[in-house]
Amino acid sequence: MSKRQASRVYTGSLTDENNQLKTTIKELLESARYNQQTQDRFYALELYFLEANSYELLIRRILTDLKRQLKLSQVELFLLDPQQETQQLISEIYGQLNYKNLIYTDSISEIKALYSGDIHLILSNEQHDIAKLGPGMSQSVALLPLRRGNHIIGSLHLGSRDQQRFHPGLGGEFLLHLGTMISVCIESSINQERYKHLSLVDLLTRAKNRRFFFQALATEIARSKRSKKPLSCLFIDIDHFKAVNDLHGHLTGDRALRCVADTIGPLLRQSDVLARFGGEEFTVMLPDCDLSHAKEIAERIRDKISHVDIANDNNQNFQLTVSIGVSYWQEDQQGFADSEAIQNHLISQADKGVYRAKEDGRNCVRVVEIVAVDNNKNPD
Repeated sequence: MSKRQASRVYTGSLTDENNQLKTTIKELLESARYNQQTQDRFYALELYFLEANSYELLIRRILTDLKRQLKLSQVELFLLDPQQETQQLISEIYGQLNYKNLIYTDSISEIKALYSGDIHLILSNEQHDIAKLGPGMSQSVALLPLRRGNHIIGSLHLGSRDQQRFHPGLGGEFLLHLGTMISVCIESSINQERYKHLSLVDLLTRAKNRRFFFQALATEIARSKRSKKPLSCLFIDIDHFKAVNDLHGHLTGDRALRCVADTIGPLLRQSDVLARFGGEEFTVMLPDCDLSHAKEIAERIRDKISHVDIANDNNQNFQLTVSIGVSYWQEDQQGFADSEAIQNHLISQADKGVYRAKEDGRNCVRVVEIVAVDNNKNPD
């Protein structure tokens, strides 16, 4: 081979090596860029969950927004709740959260069954693992254990229509980190709801307190104004309650208050709000409820309470009666300057109804019609 030919071979080989090196560097840069983008997406997702300021919002972001953002076909959340404490807490604050893919379980064995024993990250496109999720179109699944310390608190399940999205050879570091972060968020949000619950619920009767009632009433007035649907309120006052305390003692009086609240609760819809307004007085807010239906509900409450036996400390039974005032408002009523005026009239008219019921002999329901006030009219 001549020197010129050798030079061409050497130069060509060097060029090939340079091209291969450039290709390798380009692939490494693209891989690094992809990993950085993936990491940035997960970081943004972390912040999105950490910024959820309530349990209800966090669950919605996990079950609804996570599915959309990661382009998944399914997301399921199992939460361990042995004493049903979390379910009761959330129900008392928000009512039922209607997510079919939110499943509470009272036994760790149900979660272990999903993992076939040892609870660890599962990435699979095998049919027997896909079948562990509810009905869907998934071709691959990821099962993420949710842990706090050494304790399992639940399990998060992700499903994809892409058969190669989750498979055993896929690195699961990001998913494990996601599971850890979601576990922290869930536990933190539940603790926050416990504190919130203490500030919004009457601890004696487990009914909502006065603060919660005013917040809910303001919200429902705004909703009623938008929807043009009626809104009613009941004020319920226990008759001769001082005599109960004097005759039977304050412990029995407390028992009577709890009994009244427990009797009213089952007679209401999930959207209704029962609150202890103060002392022996309760209030009920009835969204999307006109005056005739509000009176019917009030009568059912009055009748039911009058037939309930309450035991004193000597195990002797006695009965109570209540006086109930009813008020009502709908958007087509004129003369109210703003939402605060509507709120004041609903409360004051229901309160007047209670006083009229007392004057009429107690153990009855009375309505004092709201008289619209023309706020623009000058006094004589």
